[in-house]
Amino acid sequence: MVPTVQTAPQTVLVVEDDAVVRGLVVTLLDEAGYRAVTIADHRLIRSAVERWKPSVVLLDGELDVDGARRSWADALAIRAQHPSLPVLLFTGDEASVAEARSGTSPRSRAAAFAGVVRKPFVVDEFLATLANVVATPHPASARETPDGISFPDHRRAAQVPGADWGKAELFGMALHELRSPLTTINGQIQRARRLMPTDPQRSTEALERALAQVDRMNRLMTDVLDHARLETNALTLTFATLDVAQLIAEAIGQYDHAEKSRVSYDRPAAPVEVRGDADRIQQILANLLDNALKYSAVEAPVEVWLRIVGADAQIRVADHGVGVPDDERDRLFAAYYRSTRTNAINGTGLGLHISRRLAERHDGRLVLETTGPDGSVFTLTLPLARPGDDVAAGLPL
Repeated sequence: MVPTVQTAPQTVLVVEDDAVVRGLVVTLLDEAGYRAVTIADHRLIRSAVERWKPSVVLLDGELDVDGARRSWADALAIRAQHPSLPVLLFTGDEASVAEARSGTSPRSRAAAFAGVVRKPFVVDEFLATLANVVATPHPASARETPDGISFPDHRRAAQVPGADWGKAELFGMALHELRSPLTTINGQIQRARRLMPTDPQRSTEALERALAQVDRMNRLMTDVLDHARLETNALTLTFATLDVAQLIAEAIGQYDHAEKSRVSYDRPAAPVEVRGDADRIQQILANLLDNALKYSAVEAPVEVWLRIVGADAQIRVADHGVGVPDDERDRLFAAYYRSTRTNAINGTGLGLHISRRLAERHDGRLVLETTGPDGSVFTLTLPLARPGDDVAAGLPL
């Protein structure tokens, strides 16, 4: 058993983009007697180091297939500011783990990581590594001066001509996203086992948190599979004539359980019929509603409108949430993209991408209509069903 810290709490700066993993690490550090300070945005590292003066930095890896390049650059920047501040690499990328531990490449020597914590991690090993780093002096004189060193993309230089590196990077991002809930599941189960003899209640809470991450991992795997099927045109849709007004009402019912309703719904009195796959249209609606509720304040309202505009059914979902920065609007529907304003909230970065692709498969559109400090409006447009569509498709009327 790793002894807890008995002296004044040492401060650990945790740089981790996944909110649940951050929570797990903070809990473990707190139980071991450390003081944890967390940030999700790597751009805040410099100011956080200056403000909190940590004893060690636990540095998350980057969502990239070729070796967590951001971590190396961040470690170098920290060294330039604070040569004696130890940095632990916190990553699930096997190549980065091997490179950092070997210390033979130019960038590994320049970054000079004080240690590596591999995701998912063994709790006792993590705490032992941290305790050893905190207890070991790291004089600046023992570390190579980083002036003038840069980190070229040495893996890309050797890439195979014609290789589809865009798809490889997306696959690397998917693996990174899957490791986050897996890391939490692994860590919480270990906590539960450690706490079971002395604190059954906290042990049970740890197991419940692990189970919640099992659900999150299942959702992520479903999203990754849908994304792969859409990319390869292997997703089969079953089209029929549907009352989209009723589909919207059912979707709202799935999300609006509170005693005081948060979601208002303005709809025509008559049915609004479209041609589509009911399950996949529900998937789009569920994603829009989930985002609107998740990224807004707890009691903030969400407004849904359904209108017939020309030959289309137009569905607008308006929230009063964080909005989208202007320079991120064009990237919002890209696979695995997460807005800088929502990094602290769990998500896969696939929901809007898949929803737009599904809308396009229905000959429709999904756009971010407006956004700002008062919230965002997303608009889903689907073609209205035409007389005779079911007959043409060989379906009963």
